[in-house]
Amino acid sequence: MKDSRVAEIVWLVVLAVMVALGGNVILGLLAVHRLFAALALGVVVVLAFLNLRRAFAANAPSARLDLTKAAAYLVAAILAFVAIGLHVHWAIGACIAAAEAALVLDIVTIVARPPSAPGKETP
Repeated sequence: MKDSRVAEIVWLVVLAVMVALGGNVILGLLAVHRLFAALALGVVVVLAFLNLRRAFAANAPSARLDLTKAAAYLVAAILAFVAIGLHVHWAIGACIAAAEAALVLDIVTIVARPPSAPGKETP
């Protein structure tokens, strides 16, 4: 049985490279269509907040790391909302940096997760 963590890490690295290279373009395209961007990013912020609450309420051994990861995704979503809604130049770079930090924390949680034993599922 192969360890699926390697595939997850590879795809998250690919996603991080795409965010680093195309983050400005995506935020620029969202800025052109402000109403759609406001609605979409509003939904993303709400979902990220609910994920933060879920991570806070969970009583898992990795609760601190999960909470930090969820907070990083929430900050990235809020900064994207600020960058689109207020056209603040510093928020564009900060949004990309927060998204990169969230992806790195996601990779760290995957690396820290023990490999599943044959016949057993990872919780």
